[in-house]
Amino acid sequence: MLLWQTGYRVALALTAGAIAAALRFVSALSLSEVADAAVGVDAANLILAVVSIAYILLAFAIRAIVKRARRASRTLSTLMVVADVAIVFWLVFLLAGPQDYDRGLFVALFALQLTHVYFGRTPALLMLAAIAAAYLFITDIGVRYDSSARWPEALTTLGIFGMGALLVIRVQSNLHERLGTLVRFFERAEEGDFSDAYDVSADTRPDAITAAGRAYNRMRTQLASIVLTDPLSGCYNRRGFEQQYRRELARAARSQTDLALIALDLDFFKQINDTHGHLVGDRVITETGELLRANARTDDVVARTGGEEFMILAPNTSADGAQQLATRIVEAFRRRSFAEPKARVSVTVSIGVVSDAVPDETIAEALRARADEALYAAKRSGRNRVVVWSFGLDAARVTPPASSPH
Repeated sequence: MLLWQTGYRVALALTAGAIAAALRFVSALSLSEVADAAVGVDAANLILAVVSIAYILLAFAIRAIVKRARRASRTLSTLMVVADVAIVFWLVFLLAGPQDYDRGLFVALFALQLTHVYFGRTPALLMLAAIAAAYLFITDIGVRYDSSARWPEALTTLGIFGMGALLVIRVQSNLHERLGTLVRFFERAEEGDFSDAYDVSADTRPDAITAAGRAYNRMRTQLASIVLTDPLSGCYNRRGFEQQYRRELARAARSQTDLALIALDLDFFKQINDTHGHLVGDRVITETGELLRANARTDDVVARTGGEEFMILAPNTSADGAQQLATRIVEAFRRRSFAEPKARVSVTVSIGVVSDAVPDETIAEALRARADEALYAAKRSGRNRVVVWSFGLDAARVTPPASSPH
């Protein structure tokens, strides 16, 4: 904002200075009586030139600093807006009488609004304090040199302006906060997180932001389905699984409970595509998603993480419980004929299982690697079975192709 505003500031300062100089040259613009009495014509002209040049140099200096650093500190933004206030009230002091000093407040109100819009509440409050100080300063000079100037009227004007300005800042701050909430929702949506809804019940203002919040709530379910769900299997996709995985890891770490991962791979899936075609293969994937969701428990997370690879996340589940779930899935595949009535394809599945307590979220990759290791062990030992991970992959914990483990 400071970068692109520099050109406007410099152009405005040069234009105002040129117009003032031209009007002064043709005697169409005279110095105020207070300014004439306080500093004199020559000193006023000199100070006006110095202030204008200093303002332009400050704008260019801040622009150079921001351009080099690629960021603007609050100090720089505050310094720039205070300079805006200073030059506005200096011009008012030079050209207007004490009875017209409120014109400076009127002009400063627009600058205050722009400051809040572009730089936030704190710079706006600091600018409000600078406006009040500048107004009081020129009023004090006016009271000294003009008998018509009165403190009560000036303080009343400043009080009304201050209350109005604080109301503007409060309203705009509320708008910024609500817009910030929507921005955070969309930033999370970019990462695939649609867990939070806009709280319309706490936002009773019937304005465009409320309408945008309602629109987001209406589309978040559809967006979540599009972004987080695999369209073929109907299960979570990899992004959706990662989101749920991190959430369940954090929950298990807080409650000090076990978390199980079940890695599945359809056996010889390439042969199904080669023999029956990709349409039948797609049908097998769809029915596999249905079968897995039907056999999983309510809190389990079922995801398709690759072509014929699936993963089940089972919260609060021991190794024995995960093995029972995996064995039930293997048996369901053995009993099922896929892609009926067109192909009647028999499909088996290899499964790797791991379960462990979750001390913290750093165990995420270790659990995933162990589940993959157990899956590869199941495939190497003949497929169509369950392998539960253990140190050394204990052979006694391998489920053979029989109907029950032993």
